[in-house]
Amino acid sequence: MADARGGWPPWARVVVSAAVLGHGAAVLAAVLAAPPASILQRDLAYRFQRYQHLVAMETSPRYYAPDPPPTPVARVRLRHADGSPETVVDLTARNLLPRLRYQRHLALANYLYVDAQEARRDPDGAHPSAWGRAYARHYCRTVPGLSSVAVETRLHLIPDLDRLRRLAEDPGLPRLDLDAEEFFGPTITAGDYPCADF
Repeated sequence: MADARGGWPPWARVVVSAAVLGHGAAVLAAVLAAPPASILQRDLAYRFQRYQHLVAMETSPRYYAPDPPPTPVARVRLRHADGSPETVVDLTARNLLPRLRYQRHLALANYLYVDAQEARRDPDGAHPSAWGRAYARHYCRTVPGLSSVAVETRLHLIPDLDRLRRLAEDPGLPRLDLDAEEFFGPTITAGDYPCADF
């Protein structure tokens, strides 16, 4: 029941305020726990670990500064049953809009990269890439006429900062193509999946 002023009832204000404060504390704990962090900061973040995993905020905003690591990217190769040339789909293309969608695709590529690495380390080959299979299943079910889907991932490397500084200081130097092949690590195949399996 609303109060006399037409606002939220007191119990609802208490519940929402507690939820907002709890979420804010979890975000702050994640930021403070990123290296270099004290034992106290890491212990505080540990207390919010389940919640942070639930809302996919394990990666702190400090991930992007001051020295971001290479970024996992992903692509699929769609092979057509009629023999037409394969289609390569860049799953982490920079032109994805809205930008939050692009950010989500980068997060999914990170999961794919980690999963593909774990699958490669399995000496028996008993651990296929679950993420690779999920991508392949999606494309096999949504794109008609495919015979198979190959899922690939690799790292997009960070350019040398000294090189970037030199380019910024001298406008006469040729522009740097950040998507040139020199800025990518080796390709890791997360699986080649026949569409007949789905």
